[in-house]
Parts: sequence; C-alpha cells; structure tokens
Amino acid sequence: NAAWEDAKTSVPDSVKELRKTVPDFSVGLEGGVEEAPASTAGIMAAARSGGSSGGGGETKASATVLWCIAWMAIRGTGSSICTLAKAPDSSYKADTDGASNEAVWGFGRTGSFELPPEVARLVHGGMELGDADDQVFNRVKSKHGSGTVGILTRGMIDRSSYYVHSLKLALVPWIRPEMYIE
Repeated sequence: NAAWEDAKTSVPDSVKELRKTVPDFSVGLEGGVEEAPASTAGIMAAARSGGSSGGGGETKASATVLWCIAWMAIRGTGSSICTLAKAPDSSYKADTDGASNEAVWGFGRTGSFELPPEVARLVHGGMELGDADDQVFNRVKSKHGSGTVGILTRGMIDRSSYYVHSLKLALVPWIRPEMYIE
C-alpha cells in the first residue's frame, strides 16, 4: 500500500542495510511530535528562571511546546544470526539450530528538540509536520529530504543521521544478549 511504500523510502540507509544482512530482524520506525511532559516543562521553566527544577508545574508557554521525536522498534530472536553483533565479552550462547522463534524486542528513541512556535502552531492546528515544514521554510517534500532536524540544524544533523542513535539503542538486546534474552 502507499503508506508502506512511503515508510520504506523514509527509512535510513543503515536500517535498509541491516534488513539486507540480517533478514531475521523486523524494523519499525515512528516519528512525530509530542507535548512536553510535566517533568520536562518543569525543567524548562526552572532553567529559564535560573532556579531548581523542583516539582515544576506547566507554564502557559510550555503547554504549547511540541517536541520532535522518533522511536525505533526492532523484533528479532535469540538466534545465532540475530546475535552476530554481540559484544566480544558476551557470555550468551545463541540458539544455533534456529529452533527458538521467541520474539525479542529492542526499543530506542532519538533525542528530542523543541519545534519552532510557528511550526508548532500549524501542527497543533492539524497540519502534518512535513507539510508545516514545507509551508514555514518554503520547501517541497521536506520529510523526504533532510527533514525538520536538517533544516533547523542547517544540515549538521539530517533526518537519516537523526535516527542512527535510536537504531543502535534498539539493537542493545542483541549486542548484550546475556543481559536481555532469557
């Protein structure tokens, strides 16, 4: 379907390469925006006022803040093919015959950053983030290029490199299987 084709074109190259070399893995990526949780709002308010974070309630300004984030989810098994990247000092003994199909999940999240107020207002109004970027920054199909993070960092971080840390963090159960796979 069209949504799957769109998702495939937006997956970073590192994930595409992982799928080619380790077909036992299923990789999912979800990006978007979220409201600042109360703890984040409290820390922001304290930082702006020079005080401690304390119990910090939400201010009117922080209630309208949107954060850009992305999640990575990986499903694999404890098989020898899925644990090829395990740490050299790992004591984990993989299922070498591939008989174990019990699912092992790994999750990772990107760093998050505050969206500019103009973009946040459009998203709050119901516009998709990529379309809001296109309107504010006078671009076309920004979500297929450098993305929001690319335009805001002037290319220091592009959309693909933004996902790399979450991919690596989601792989932790297979890098350190002795800690995660039972």
